[in-house]
Amino acid sequence: MSQDRPTLAELRARAQKGRSGEIGSWLARAFARPTAIHGTWLAVRLGLSAHQVTLGALSAALASAVLFGMGSPLGFLAGTALAFLAYWLDHVDGQVARWRGTASLDGVYFDYLMHHVAQPALAFGLGYGASARGGRLEWTIAGFAAALGWSILSLANDCRYKAFFQRLKSSSLSYRVEGGSGGAPAPAAPWPRRGLGAVSWPLYKLCEPPVILLELATLAAIAVILPGSWALAVNLWLLAHAIVAPALCTLRAGRAIARGSVETEFALWFRDSASATPSFTPAHRPGMNEGAEAVRARSLATRPSVTAYRGPHHAARSHSTRRP
Repeated sequence: MSQDRPTLAELRARAQKGRSGEIGSWLARAFARPTAIHGTWLAVRLGLSAHQVTLGALSAALASAVLFGMGSPLGFLAGTALAFLAYWLDHVDGQVARWRGTASLDGVYFDYLMHHVAQPALAFGLGYGASARGGRLEWTIAGFAAALGWSILSLANDCRYKAFFQRLKSSSLSYRVEGGSGGAPAPAAPWPRRGLGAVSWPLYKLCEPPVILLELATLAAIAVILPGSWALAVNLWLLAHAIVAPALCTLRAGRAIARGSVETEFALWFRDSASATPSFTPAHRPGMNEGAEAVRARSLATRPSVTAYRGPHHAARSHSTRRP
């Protein structure tokens, strides 16, 4: 096996994630991951690092936003193509890191930064482009609203984990970290047929980045097939996201706070080493504790390593490790 000249079979065996055909969006399973291996093959032979590929993804995403901001059908087509390229490169960088053995938290950090810059830039570019076409500032504001909504939906998990570490840094307790107890990767939950979830679930899906890409591809097809209807279709799509995305992020944040979801997940991940009980036991709320137990039961079958984490007054002590 040559480190710098691997075969596709060698790359698939070592660089692709396990269960890559089962976990994630349809676009990732059917397109990005299977084809990204060819990009990984090229990147390795060119001597590129994972960070350089991530930088390429960020550059493609920002160039896409600029092209959307032109407001023309041709700019929209080119911007959509670059947005897909950025998404594809976002799968190549992880495979390059796994092949080279350079996967690290620094790479994950850079990857998250790229996401949080690219996504709102895309929405703002679309809004600016709509303003350029019609000469109305309101469309730039709509693009900003969509960008804000997408950003907060994306940042929800980041803020939750930042809250976790805020407690860990200020605590003098020693915690057992049970990886996976907060929800091991699994195929997406089915569409609820009752309650608020029956309405909010498809709306959340429409705001997910892979689905947004497919929506952009549909609008690009309209630009080619029905050019006279394209501008109206883009404006209506942008207006829908400007309304729905901020509403969804408000709903998600409100429900998380009202249900104590952050405390519940912290209790699943981090347990006081001095006792067998969770570090925090939330008051019973219908539907909340039941869900937490279901998540924990699902994760027991594939529980990873258990590590002791001590607060800032103690040294961390690892009982066992496992490469993610």
